[in-house]
Amino acid sequence: MEKKHSLLIIEADPVQQALLERILSNLPYSLSLATNADDALAAFGKVNHEVVLCDVSLAGKQTGGEVLQALMNTAQPPVVVMLISETDLPAVLDTMRHGAFDYILKPVQPADVQHVLERAHNKAVTDMLRKHIEQERAQRVEQQLATRRITDQLIRRQANKLSKAMFSNVHTSFTQGRGVGSLTTLVSMLGGSPLSADGANYLVSKEILDMIFDNQNAVSDMIEIFGELHLLVSQDFARYDVTLGEFHKIIQDIIYELKPFSALRGHQLLLNELPAAFSGVRLKLNWEFMRKAIRELLLNAMKFSPENSTVTVLVEHLHARALITVLNRPIHLGTDEITGIPEEYRKIIFEPFFRITRVVHEQYRTLEYGLGLTYVDKVVQMHKGNIFCTSVQDYSADSGIVEDLVAFEIELPT
Repeated sequence: MEKKHSLLIIEADPVQQALLERILSNLPYSLSLATNADDALAAFGKVNHEVVLCDVSLAGKQTGGEVLQALMNTAQPPVVVMLISETDLPAVLDTMRHGAFDYILKPVQPADVQHVLERAHNKAVTDMLRKHIEQERAQRVEQQLATRRITDQLIRRQANKLSKAMFSNVHTSFTQGRGVGSLTTLVSMLGGSPLSADGANYLVSKEILDMIFDNQNAVSDMIEIFGELHLLVSQDFARYDVTLGEFHKIIQDIIYELKPFSALRGHQLLLNELPAAFSGVRLKLNWEFMRKAIRELLLNAMKFSPENSTVTVLVEHLHARALITVLNRPIHLGTDEITGIPEEYRKIIFEPFFRITRVVHEQYRTLEYGLGLTYVDKVVQMHKGNIFCTSVQDYSADSGIVEDLVAFEIELPT
């Protein structure tokens, strides 16, 4: 069942209220209705709606603008969209200054309502995740100081075990899926192919040749990524002035390009809206390599997320750093299987050929050699940045159960 998003409509005009109810009746919203400020604030106090649709010209003691300010002063402010008639247009700038996300002009049009509310809901989701990430960052600093010694001891104890596992991982990487293993098998099959009448040639089916060509392309891709990794660790690369707004647009384009892959298992790729105040922040970026790194992180998140779940990307600016965070719900493989990325693996996953599972995801047409996160790590290092793997608690589930999201967070200097 599709989750219904909580939406509070504050509209005194019964005609407009009925029109909004009709427009939203078939959309995934759980509606609360109010006609004045007192009822609206009481309703919000009970439900804490994600999004509020508020008429700017409410009748009574408090105007829509005053209701907006009251909502913005609550512990968990909603995303507020104002309903404004043409005669109230001068109030637009004032409401935006006080925290309104956007406005809809009355009389409302169905397409406008649907589009603005979809953006408002996406903002509510990303704002909530960003708040949780900020809390996790503060906790992470304290935990890192307390657990560094324990973690180092754990890594030393497991070094021998992981060294043995590494060779198994390399074997898995080269023998499963497209590439070296399949190509070797296909070439062996050629030996069993019939000969021509004169015995000078093998008669090979087009199907086998097509598979050989496909796997040869995979091997070529493998050689290319080895070459790129070699270049990344052995040379300095040109980095160019790019604004955070331009970087945000690059990520937006990547998400659009990945739509065929997100559709494979019903994933939604969600990107936050970058505040205008940060769009002009400048950073040094080799966009070609960073584009590949972000693409790899998103594909990795989709590979290890449940079907029909959301992968969220947050682009932020904090303390002279650009922060790019990719969050996804981990796959639950069963009580005896690994869920997400355990604490003791969160540094090791960036090592070449490291794999937590032996699962191959050929539908994403990526190299399954355990090099994707290694590539991302080297690209981030090339930009004099850092990448961390951590977890963020998600409180949005209908069941009320708090779930951990896997989070990959890139820090880049600005």
